[in-house]
Amino acid sequence: MKLEQGLVDAAKKYGMRFVGPNCIGLISVPVGMAVPFPKMKKNVDLGVVSMISQSGGVGMAIINTMASNGIGLNKFASIGNSLNVCGEDILDYYIQDETTKIIFMYLESIQQGRKLIELAEKSPKPIMVFKSNCYSTAAKIAASHTASLSSNDAVVDTAFKQAGITRVRTETELLNYMKAFHLPLLKGKRIAIISRSGGHAIISADSCERYGFQLAELPQEFLTSIEKEFKAGVVKLTNPLDLGDLYYLNVFERIVTDALKMDFVDGVVFLHTSLSVAEHDGTKDLFNRLSKCCVNSNKPVAAYLAIPPDEFPDINEGLSIPIFTNIVEMFEALAEHYRQSTRIINLKNVKKEIPKFEIQADKAKEIIDAGLAQKRDLLLNEAFDVLKYYGLPVLGQAHVVEKEEAVKAAEKLGYPCVMKIVSEQVSHKSDAGGVKLFLKNADDIRKAWDEMFESVLKLYPDLKDRRVLIQPMAGEGHELIIGGKQDSVFGPVVLVGLGGIYVEVFKQAEMGVCPVTREQAVKMVENMKGYAILKGCRGQKRADIDSVVDAILKVSQLLVDHPEIEELDCNPLRVFEEGKGSLALDARIILKKK
Repeated sequence: MKLEQGLVDAAKKYGMRFVGPNCIGLISVPVGMAVPFPKMKKNVDLGVVSMISQSGGVGMAIINTMASNGIGLNKFASIGNSLNVCGEDILDYYIQDETTKIIFMYLESIQQGRKLIELAEKSPKPIMVFKSNCYSTAAKIAASHTASLSSNDAVVDTAFKQAGITRVRTETELLNYMKAFHLPLLKGKRIAIISRSGGHAIISADSCERYGFQLAELPQEFLTSIEKEFKAGVVKLTNPLDLGDLYYLNVFERIVTDALKMDFVDGVVFLHTSLSVAEHDGTKDLFNRLSKCCVNSNKPVAAYLAIPPDEFPDINEGLSIPIFTNIVEMFEALAEHYRQSTRIINLKNVKKEIPKFEIQADKAKEIIDAGLAQKRDLLLNEAFDVLKYYGLPVLGQAHVVEKEEAVKAAEKLGYPCVMKIVSEQVSHKSDAGGVKLFLKNADDIRKAWDEMFESVLKLYPDLKDRRVLIQPMAGEGHELIIGGKQDSVFGPVVLVGLGGIYVEVFKQAEMGVCPVTREQAVKMVENMKGYAILKGCRGQKRADIDSVVDAILKVSQLLVDHPEIEELDCNPLRVFEEGKGSLALDARIILKKK
């Protein structure tokens, strides 16, 4: 630690920046610089992929795998402990670097999560990240390896999706995505499949549908012109094109070229099987010409090749389009390429507008500050008030400390009503018997009061006070949970999911890194389990989904304004039919204690 601090101090004193320590350094293929301490030989060609890796060993292994797959390298940075220059700094440089077209990061920790998101959201280049150190066992190793800080992996997933980052989890996935990202942007989903094998054509048709692509409608005159080249004439062409009856490799180039010229074809998938060693030179020439077709048309040609492994390197050498060796994986990679293409194409039109609501900020801050001063979490009634001051709809309520006060409050609010214990000690009120529902009159209130404290005192014999909250019973509706927390890397995160008694059963929620836009909040609701119920099914009316979206946005604003809120739960948020809004029926706010 003393040596590290000495490095930091010296760099600061002399206005220097440095990468590492605990790293193997930098490589820049365009200028011929390679300074890693291991002895290296030049086994990788100049390419457009630039890498950032927290592990020198992982980085070098991936460079070697890229080389064996014909994928060139542009720049490589092994960043180690990142005491001075972090991965986000180098990412910023790569995004602006003209010779870098594809970016890959291997990360065990994320130092500046919000900067990573902001950079990725605006990046005109695809960014892939392999994020390890996801579980407790790995975290112990990583802590001694790179002094890393781990974020909840579900939050990492959320942040990456929100920023448009492609997350990879295997080396195979990484290589296939790298290959796909070398292709021109895929501007639509209409694909022409051209195959030398009928079986491969069928596999491709299945994969096409599985990954959301469409088989382009090819004109009859185009199909007829191809059929004239057949010898047996037994195959009736459609899309996919089964060219098993065609043995002249030079004809394949013409077919691909003609297909690419069609406005209603967004890309071509070409599937080729080299039938014998005698076809090796012809296959190599064909793929070179297809590579030029792809560049000239500015449309992707995804090529699959079935060939003996020892012939592959020679054919793959020098191609500007990648070659895939697995059809299903190729379509999976194309689907990710389409998502990235869509993001990049729409980049200039995307404006991140964060809704702002009229709030009573001073009143909310006063409550939160009081809890912080007393080093405690907010009480139930305080949590309700904070939500109310941020515009969330809450039930009318009365906070009382005596049984007869509860009776008077219930008569004022109206029957039927609910009684809830208010205590810093009792966090899960229902489990302790601290919630009583459907109280219809004064006798019910008195009986519920006695039963509730009898039950709670069995679990909490040292209960400090006897306070309760009286609320009117809400009408019937769907129950959701709206909540959030402060993530150690990405900051405030908001979530939505099925709530009430089911939240612990399903343990599923959609998340968003705050602040979220309205579009992002809508997607959170649409992606969550149970969305079909909110839309209305089996004769039920559509729920007020707009009110749920508003609740997400208001909680997002609250979490951004008050980073001292460690956790927040609004469970349940009862959602009524469309046009009738929603109501927060319970709330919990946990504060950071210094």
